[in-house]
Amino acid sequence: MTSSDDSKLSASLLARLLTPRNLAVFFFLVLPLSLIFLVLAWWFARQNAAAQELADRKNDLLASGLPIDAESLLEYRMERIDSSRSREWERILDEIESDAFQESSRNIPVIGINVGEDVPSYVYGQDYPYDDAVRTYLTEWKRVLDRIHLVAVGSRGIWTSIESDAFFPGMGQERHIVRLLKLEFEDALRRDDFDHAGQCVLALIGSSRGSEEEPIAVSQLVSVAMLDVALNAIKTSLQIDCFDGEQWRAVLEQLEGLEEIEPRYRRFLIGERAWALPLFEDTEFLEELGEEAVAYQLPGGHSIDALETLAMYDRLELVPTDDLTTFFKEIESLETSVQASFQSRNWLRKLDTQVTEMTMPSLVSMNQAFVRSAMHVRLAKTAILARLFQQREGRWPSTIQEIHDAAPSLLNDRDESGDFKIGNLAPMGDRPFGLKVDQKELALWGFEPDSATAATPVEPPTEQEFIDEDAEYGPMQAEAYLQRWLWILPTDGLAKSD
Repeated sequence: MTSSDDSKLSASLLARLLTPRNLAVFFFLVLPLSLIFLVLAWWFARQNAAAQELADRKNDLLASGLPIDAESLLEYRMERIDSSRSREWERILDEIESDAFQESSRNIPVIGINVGEDVPSYVYGQDYPYDDAVRTYLTEWKRVLDRIHLVAVGSRGIWTSIESDAFFPGMGQERHIVRLLKLEFEDALRRDDFDHAGQCVLALIGSSRGSEEEPIAVSQLVSVAMLDVALNAIKTSLQIDCFDGEQWRAVLEQLEGLEEIEPRYRRFLIGERAWALPLFEDTEFLEELGEEAVAYQLPGGHSIDALETLAMYDRLELVPTDDLTTFFKEIESLETSVQASFQSRNWLRKLDTQVTEMTMPSLVSMNQAFVRSAMHVRLAKTAILARLFQQREGRWPSTIQEIHDAAPSLLNDRDESGDFKIGNLAPMGDRPFGLKVDQKELALWGFEPDSATAATPVEPPTEQEFIDEDAEYGPMQAEAYLQRWLWILPTDGLAKSD
């Protein structure tokens, strides 16, 4: 066969291949199928690579002792939360939940579900219309209250059992215990039994600390809310001036460490990460939690999405916690950055990070809650030291710095011996807490940490400022704000003035 024949054969074959029918088959069948195959191969290759990386990251977390799901979270709790008081504490919780206790409490102020909102709060030195009913009720349940005191005072975390398929320990009974202790504290004040009132304050702090070791955001926030009740009792006691130096030192010892955000913040991260990771394997669980359904169930799973969440927690773990202002700014900046990245994603990134967007915690809200609590404790400690200074020197300290300088001697140098330390007392911002002194009283004030630029106001806040801004809701807002951030301590104390 000559070269001419070869050329003719090639041309003939090419002509057959390029017939309209063959071209149609190639362009409308072979080429699309090939492209689909290549896309699927690329998609599953990246998913498989992500799945392997995710498995490695989970193994690394487990190897470092950190939980990644409900089962490992239960083990983590068991290993790290003290269980020496658990058996008695759970018996108390069961009794608090009993029908007999609940029925007995229905019509009692502070804790009763049948008591209306118009029931007046107790004010020291004023007649209280429910005094007899409360006294009878507390006498009836004295045995339970005594047991609560024995377990709660000095507590630094109490392990309680939770179901294997639950991420959150029940907190209803603990909140009821705090309300019960508040009722007991107020009753002790009415009877001028200040020794017992001091024990109630210690039990209130201890009860709030019972859940502080929980690596779960909800538990941490509930603990913060319960601690507020204890701090309000401390404020009342300082205004009355009903505790001596040893009682106040016992309170300071019980408050040790609560002025820092580091422990709460780390536990928050540990629990939130363990809660989030299983959702990438079973996204339908989001609907059971009341969230919206995932828009697109991806072939090959959501491993890339899970890695995005882990990367976010890696960034959160790098946020410094030793300075409140820096912490607030870093968290605020991080949430802004994350939200901006969500808004600027292309279609592929939206698919890759849809679960991360749904499960990302509210960083700024968490940030404010933890910083607010730390500042509230710092203000309370500053006020206690000011009262101790006044009891010893016969006058109020003239500056915040004078309080700080006197702290070691006011604590009998116990911080130097290693028993406990007073901790950091500085608020957010570039100014210390406010302080004003006159012959009749000492005023200490702070502020709401609602932005990274917030700082102590030059003058103490007033109710009128809130009314001027909002005549309808101003008085209610002022009451909550001033209760937390303005501490007026009469020089002679309400007990002495009576």
